[in-house]
Amino acid sequence: MRVLVGIDARYGLRREKRGIGCYIYNLLLALAGLDNGVRYVLYVDRTAAPEEVERFSGEPFRVRCLTGGNLFFWEQALLPVAARRDRVDVLHCTSNVAPLFKVCPTVLTVHDVIEFKRAVFGDVDLSLRHRVSRLYRMGILPRIAGRADLVITVSGFSRADIADVLKINPAKIRVTYEGLPSKAPGGGFEELPDKGGTCALGPGGYILALGALDGRKNMKVLLEAFALVKNRFPGELKLVLAGVENIELFAGRVGLEAHPYRRDITCLGFVGDDELVDLYRRCFCFVYPSLYEGFGLPLLEAFAAGVPVVASETTAVGEIAGDAGLLFDPRRPSELAEKILFLLENPEAGREMVDRGHERLKDFSWEKCAAQTLAVYREVAR
Repeated sequence: MRVLVGIDARYGLRREKRGIGCYIYNLLLALAGLDNGVRYVLYVDRTAAPEEVERFSGEPFRVRCLTGGNLFFWEQALLPVAARRDRVDVLHCTSNVAPLFKVCPTVLTVHDVIEFKRAVFGDVDLSLRHRVSRLYRMGILPRIAGRADLVITVSGFSRADIADVLKINPAKIRVTYEGLPSKAPGGGFEELPDKGGTCALGPGGYILALGALDGRKNMKVLLEAFALVKNRFPGELKLVLAGVENIELFAGRVGLEAHPYRRDITCLGFVGDDELVDLYRRCFCFVYPSLYEGFGLPLLEAFAAGVPVVASETTAVGEIAGDAGLLFDPRRPSELAEKILFLLENPEAGREMVDRGHERLKDFSWEKCAAQTLAVYREVAR
């Protein structure tokens, strides 16, 4: 059966890609590798990078740039009109939002419902633009999710969470795990050489974590745990927090300057992909203490880089880490500290975890994600 699928590809064809943009980009690359007779119209706006438009302009893709109006007008007017005009069989809305009025069978990807839970984590200090966008998306998401023919999400946790928050039947939600980015600078994570088979702490060794202003990222618990570790292991161990958006604001929120081991903590702002790959490869272990995630791509990156992972047991983090990570209660700094100390005192356990990480990584691929997404398209297009 020949099928024409329209895809909201805005964030995937931008030059700078984060989160949802990476999901769309890697999904499209994988869909291109499936020889199945399905064709795609990729709807973008004026933010699309010319080189990305060129990349996806050949079969099985056709790119259409829809211009004019604001975000709301693009999503609620330009997109449905274009989909109707192009007579697509299925419209895949990839970014937690879709037209209120359906013009054809619709698939909606909902990555998570964190916007409904920000107050729980104290993440309410938002810009005016974010507040307006949040009100708009929260206001329509329950309705469009209910009207969508099928909903895609990225983890079993998110499936249950979405069904609960949006009050929709979980039977209409399909889970398609994401994969490791198919193109990472420095050759890609898949091509990283092994670290040499040692997880022992060398001179200047450090714990790596991804810093963030959001309370749900749980930086205060990480800092408390690091102090506990240093109290019992007063050597050269350091903590590196990468990707902190505003270091001065971050330091004030988490009380960084008052930390008893401030000299052993390094905060890095934005780091490029090459630098991030290097940070993963050289760290003693990677810690992911988040209180809420819909998926957890950094876990896959750490597995691929060949480092032990210590991760929160909650939400999708524990689900994605599986038995390849040392899991802990993210509300308890002492438990996190004990996991790190265990690795410091048992290098062989760290080596075993690296092997488990490589095995766990085999469960996630964009090729599998694309095949499952294609099955959703065909199910809806019948």
